[in-house]
Amino acid sequence: MRIVVVAVGTRGDVEPHAALCAGLQRAGFDACLCAPDDFACSMAAQDIPFHPIPVSFRKLCESEDGGALLASGGHSFRFFRTLGRVAADVAGRVICTVRTACREADAVCYSPLGLPAFYIARELGIPAFATSLQPLGRTRQYANPLLPLPDGAPGALNRFSYHLMEQMFWQIARPLLRRHVRDPLPFWGHYNALYRDSLPVLFGYSPLVVPRPRDWKPWMHATGYWRTQLPSPSLPDALEEFLAAGPAVCFGFGSMRSRRITRIFDAATNILARTGRRGVILTGWSGYQDRAVEGDANIFVADYIPHDSIFPRMSAIVHHGGAGTTAAALRAGVPSVILPFFFDQGFWGSWLAARGLGPPPIAFGRRSAPALAHALDLAETSHDMRCRLQCLGSKLRQEDGVSRAVAIIGNALDKFRK
Repeated sequence: MRIVVVAVGTRGDVEPHAALCAGLQRAGFDACLCAPDDFACSMAAQDIPFHPIPVSFRKLCESEDGGALLASGGHSFRFFRTLGRVAADVAGRVICTVRTACREADAVCYSPLGLPAFYIARELGIPAFATSLQPLGRTRQYANPLLPLPDGAPGALNRFSYHLMEQMFWQIARPLLRRHVRDPLPFWGHYNALYRDSLPVLFGYSPLVVPRPRDWKPWMHATGYWRTQLPSPSLPDALEEFLAAGPAVCFGFGSMRSRRITRIFDAATNILARTGRRGVILTGWSGYQDRAVEGDANIFVADYIPHDSIFPRMSAIVHHGGAGTTAAALRAGVPSVILPFFFDQGFWGSWLAARGLGPPPIAFGRRSAPALAHALDLAETSHDMRCRLQCLGSKLRQEDGVSRAVAIIGNALDKFRK
């Protein structure tokens, strides 16, 4: 049985879905990952069948509109407005590629930005499983991660926040989809199908971090984090030598690309020098490697190091709060200092802080060297925080979210065939 896993986004979106795809392969399915061609080489290295979408999300992040999207902070309306401009340029290529990838499929799994797969699957008469790495299922217990409300907000208001964010996204997606799908598209209520049908909806995060809401539908599952079962690669010899000299703080913002990152990394090097700390800077897609200062024995600069390899060796991790990076830090049992850029990142920072798992996130407009230094002091010196993180990390490392997700999909397909 052929299953196509559609993951549209950056590394933090694609890698967990790649782990899900690999899990489906181990279970005997003919699984294929359909994702942006930025990840063709990494998927080939993991022997994951790959159908590339001819769109570079790295180049999108480097564009003017991409930069504006990353700079939208916690402003949901600005985020959706800019997302509409970015999506309009690439939607046709994404939809046509997803259609080709799904042509011989028996089922599809699709991330939020892979929404076209739902309608393509409906045309083909095959099941489509929605996936998300964020708690985006309607509930009265807390607000939509993209529209944070104060703790204790009325349940009806929390639930309304999901309807509002869903409709904002749908009104961006609907005109783009209308040109490429055969079935008529509803003006309102696309997402109602997820709460009316009984096909599983899979959330690739741990219920130990965000407990499953009591009012979710029975077919909505927080499975645990999706990560590869491959052993973490060993660190480069130069980095091992650097870490042997003493503890270090990791600074990295993954796929984020913004002029602000340069200022954050500059502030980080100043803080390290002023406080006597040592640091590892992971430049990612930021472009900072062109400015990195060589010859400082207290700073190690790399483009990318697998998080599960390096995070357990750190005293603290300063990052953007992406779902995947946050998960890796929690698994490592190491405190995060989160400087959110957009989308769900502020949610993760606030959620962890409210549960004593990290210092409060540093808001976009309040980023400064003193604020970052204060957050690092709190992260590195709070005994209670570190004990909570180490206990949680131990449990998360025993979790197998991929196997649970694969079992749910397999059971659903058995029922579908019958």
